[in-house]
Amino acid sequence: MVTEGGGGPPEGQASSPAALRGDGGRLGIVVTLFGMSLGATSFGYPLLALESGLGATAVGFLAAVSAAAQMGSRIGLPAALAKFKDRTLIAVSLAVMILSAAVLIGTKALPAFVFAQVAQGFARGTFHTASQTHGVRNPGLPGRRLASVQTASQFGGLLGPAVAGSLALLSLGAALWSAVGWAAAGLAATFVLDPMPPYQRAPRHERVPIWRRKGLGPGSWGTALSGTWTGAAESFIPVILSQAGTPDSRIGWLLSAARGAGFLATASVAKWGGAGVGSYVPLAAVGTAVPLVILPFVSGLPAFAVLMVFGGAAGNVAGVLGTAAANAAIEPSEQGAVIALVGVYRAAARMAAPALVSAVLPYIGLPAAMIVVGASSLAPITFLHPPWPPWRRRP
Repeated sequence: MVTEGGGGPPEGQASSPAALRGDGGRLGIVVTLFGMSLGATSFGYPLLALESGLGATAVGFLAAVSAAAQMGSRIGLPAALAKFKDRTLIAVSLAVMILSAAVLIGTKALPAFVFAQVAQGFARGTFHTASQTHGVRNPGLPGRRLASVQTASQFGGLLGPAVAGSLALLSLGAALWSAVGWAAAGLAATFVLDPMPPYQRAPRHERVPIWRRKGLGPGSWGTALSGTWTGAAESFIPVILSQAGTPDSRIGWLLSAARGAGFLATASVAKWGGAGVGSYVPLAAVGTAVPLVILPFVSGLPAFAVLMVFGGAAGNVAGVLGTAAANAAIEPSEQGAVIALVGVYRAAARMAAPALVSAVLPYIGLPAAMIVVGASSLAPITFLHPPWPPWRRRP
């Protein structure tokens, strides 16, 4: 368990967000720049793999590798947050993001793709957890602070694929150069963030594993839904669009449309508090699953756009609601640990979605595989307590 109590910060450092004056605006700039870099790589990596002769199964495998690296970084972050300032972890993740994109500019060999995806996953997991734990220590309600950070991330994710898609008219290499540039700018901006002290951990014999706490089910499911949508959007959804004859530039704009819908939806959720938000997760689950199931069976840019917007909004709202619900279920001193925990569920789902499709693809085809993913994302609804929908509850 990671806490902020039990001994105070290191000597000479402020102990409260108020004393640090808050740096939400500066953090928003850094998060936006990372989101732009991540969005550019999420658009470019699958298409570059296809252009290099790798098949759809390899694209799914590479996405799962990235998600596995993300999950591994999340698991180790509670200990890292107790040793390093979150600002330091943010800077490290941006530096790794630069390496991730740069390696594929130089070579298109399979080991380079594996390295790029591992680096991207590590950077993604570390950055999102560290930026959220940094943001949640600024003044304001935790749910709104988290939503503000994720709104900035979605805004960057909206711009990144759009710019990269336009640059892809020149070459996919040009799109990757934009990812390097955004990450480098974010790394430079990191050093104007407030140097908040590391979290402090309770003695080992006093710790209760955060995953054993009650009330974290809806929050964990919500973040897993977000991971499912992200995993699909960064692997097989571009494959589906490409196989339908959609040009690379339009694929980039469709991904940006999904992220734009997520940005607007996340911005609206930023006005909510933390109480009761978990009850809306099932609605977000339906909104996430339906586009995944239907997308392989439609054709035409308008139909693709509607489904991408719908799925992007629902998937991102699920993540925000999940994180806010999990934070509402624990003490403020445990926010760092619970953010890392729900991040593990997000990363696991992001890994599982493309891995599941890759596993069943040779046997049932891509449309049926996407149905399996969509149905699987709805399965936790049967285990909710109290039951959902409301008519399943006894008086």
